[in-house]
Amino acid sequence: MLLVCLLLPLGLGGVDGVSKAVATPAAAGQFYTQAMGTLVGHGAASFFTICIIASLLLSMTSSTSDAGRALYGISRAGMTIKQFGVLNRYHVPARAMTMDLTVNILLVLLIKNNLAILYLSNIGYVMAHVFALSGFLLLRRDRPNWPRPIKVSKGWLPVAAFLCVLNFVFLVVGALAPKLNGYGSWTDFWIGVGVLVGSLVLFVFRRVVQDGDRVHFREEVPEVPSAEEQAELGIPAATVPTEATVVA
Repeated sequence: MLLVCLLLPLGLGGVDGVSKAVATPAAAGQFYTQAMGTLVGHGAASFFTICIIASLLLSMTSSTSDAGRALYGISRAGMTIKQFGVLNRYHVPARAMTMDLTVNILLVLLIKNNLAILYLSNIGYVMAHVFALSGFLLLRRDRPNWPRPIKVSKGWLPVAAFLCVLNFVFLVVGALAPKLNGYGSWTDFWIGVGVLVGSLVLFVFRRVVQDGDRVHFREEVPEVPSAEEQAELGIPAATVPTEATVVA
């Protein structure tokens, strides 16, 4: 992948010229078609174009399935409305997949530049990296004795902290500069923020309306799993310290 990412822009620049590729609208991507035609001819270029369309269709299908399953898991964890935590008779989260499909269709219809969709989606994508890295640091502080399949040394804590700060800088600079990459606008920025705010609204609705609970920012969790959780995870009870041992 690294080799392809290095050679592809060099190859396009050599075939079409850098100025021609830059002058062509990025969303249309005509320079890809022209370069392919120059390299392999019109007939082969048409065949490869069909392959690209098929790969995009496969990518859309797999991403919708993946996002639907993730939304289903989030609902099962109590972080969005219960309606998404339901499987159909084929054991597929059809409601969650339909929601993801609807959002994607609306983005395609509302966003004029296709590449701007990448800009607004990357806001949540990079934010997820910040949350994952900061979550790792918080879990090592709150649950140091929790059994985990991958155990890393304490030396990785400053590395995770550095990467968390670095990704946060990327998030702030990238989100607040939609023109930096040559595509995207403030309208796209607010659409991306609106999607994230919508997920928070569904979270509050689940907690307050459906669960009859209040919104709180900290969950009271044990420092070690219970005997039932250990059995579900297949962890021998002797390998996990008890609550009393942790307190002592």
